[in-house]
Amino acid sequence: MVASVIPPSFHQCSVSLGSHSGSVPHSLSVASDSRGQSLASSVSTSEATGPSRLSNANKALLLDYLGIDRDLASLDKSGLQSAYQKFKAITNATPKVMGLSKDAEWKSQFDDGAVWVPNIVTFINIFIAKTQFYQVWKPTFLQAKEYPDMQDWLNEEEDCLATEDLWDMRGSQVLGFPDLKKWLDKKDCEGELKKHDLKGKRKAPDSPKKN
Repeated sequence: MVASVIPPSFHQCSVSLGSHSGSVPHSLSVASDSRGQSLASSVSTSEATGPSRLSNANKALLLDYLGIDRDLASLDKSGLQSAYQKFKAITNATPKVMGLSKDAEWKSQFDDGAVWVPNIVTFINIFIAKTQFYQVWKPTFLQAKEYPDMQDWLNEEEDCLATEDLWDMRGSQVLGFPDLKKWLDKKDCEGELKKHDLKGKRKAPDSPKKN
């Protein structure tokens, strides 16, 4: 299991697939009338949520193996904090997903010879469309991580700044990526102005030496 993938605000799923070497776990196996069929083929568009077309069984198989709470994929993606938890899960699990084709433990779960090896796009689509991830989530969250106060807020740390103070806002509202982008642009602008002011200041003359 990859413990580092589990977001701190979510409990770890109790199901561990690593102990079921050599066969597909009974709770995730396909129906008896399709015995011998790989889980990889049990895809149903009617079960799909969001951009992913994986069946619930395949989603559970992959997320459990990666140590990611299944509930994380179904959280409201409009909130920045829940989106950040998904972003971290995707980022932390990427190396393991990329290595599934050579992962003997992963392959050992398929007892019929048809091994399902999902690619990184298939994995990302469980949470968000890959275009949204690469064009919006990744660049925006990587930029946000440069500001400790914002990173703490996204992580929902106990000692993080209150939303009203960090965002300089009053009243409750759902904050989205346009709001975060505006916040980051403002901070970047303030940083550039500060650098300019420091460069423009005259160096104080040296104090006259005492004889």
